[in-house]
Parts: sequence; structure tokens; C-alpha cells
Amino acid sequence: MLIYETDDSDFADSAIEALKGASIDCYTTGGSLRVPYSDPTICIHIREAADFQKANEILAKLGAVTDDPDRLPPKWVFGLVAVLAVVLALWITSAWK
Repeated sequence: MLIYETDDSDFADSAIEALKGASIDCYTTGGSLRVPYSDPTICIHIREAADFQKANEILAKLGAVTDDPDRLPPKWVFGLVAVLAVVLALWITSAWK
């Protein structure tokens, strides 16, 4: 099960070491593609889904970037877009009359 992707081989190495130190069966795939101008992506996997939460906690403590569900724009942005859409729709329909 893929749990993290990074282009930082040092981070991947320390993550694997920490996961194995916590008795989590894990491995990496990927790495340098030896293609100019490409980012070498290293994928960190765990073998047991039951270890997912513990593995994520370890990765977060090591400084892994976590998904932030609040990365969407603030709610007022959605409100502004909705108001602009209504104004645009009214303007277009008034132009057809």
C-alpha cells in the first residue's frame, strides 16, 4: 500500500529506517530515472493496511507534508464566485431581450 511519495532520497531513507524501527513492514520503489531534467520520485509502501495510521504518524513526525483538507479557498471566495455568476447570468439574459 502506497503511503508517501517524495523526491528526497534522504527523507525516504530515514522514513524507511523509522518505519522498520517501529516494526512496520515497508519498502520503497522508484528512485532516479537517470533521465535529464526529471525528478526522481521515491514511493514508500507498507505491506499491512493495519499499519497505515501508525506509519502516517511516524512520517508526520519526520516532517512529511500532509494533505490539508482546508486547502480550498476560503468560503467567501465561493460566495463571491456565486454572486459574480448570478450577475453575469442576469446581464446575459438582459442583453437577449
